[in-house]
Amino acid sequence: MNPLIMLGLAIVAAVLSVARLPSDWFAWIGLWQPQWLLLLLIYWALQVGSRLGVLWAWFAGGVVDVLLGEPLGLNGIIFAAITYLALRFRERFLMYGLIQQAIIVFVVVMLAQLLRTLSLNFFANQDWNWLPLTTALSSALLWPYSYKLFKALEPRRGFR
Repeated sequence: MNPLIMLGLAIVAAVLSVARLPSDWFAWIGLWQPQWLLLLLIYWALQVGSRLGVLWAWFAGGVVDVLLGEPLGLNGIIFAAITYLALRFRERFLMYGLIQQAIIVFVVVMLAQLLRTLSLNFFANQDWNWLPLTTALSSALLWPYSYKLFKALEPRRGFR
């Protein structure tokens, strides 16, 4: 895939990950925001393999930290750990169907959001909410569609 397309996808995913709805909308709709950048990193780890690297995932998480104003390195560590796990179990993950992959994405994103929420509760005294469950559920529901979208954007000969 062209590096400019990859960079463009990463920018769009980062913007979608940190975008917030207007204040006059219902507050519960904002809880269902999926982790777009994490979905993209999982896809790249599955398709590109070790060429993606954990360092790029940590850098993407650092960008999200800066954009959200959260403690620096929190999302970076989470994204790097998930990318490492995706790289480690890449062949096994690709062997499953999209529904089974969506269940795995649900568990992984829920654990990541739970760790993030607990860390923010400890460090920033932020209140507990349903964000880990709803974000994980929306990410899992969108995984098959985002996988097919990313696959359609990939060139026919695959990643280099």
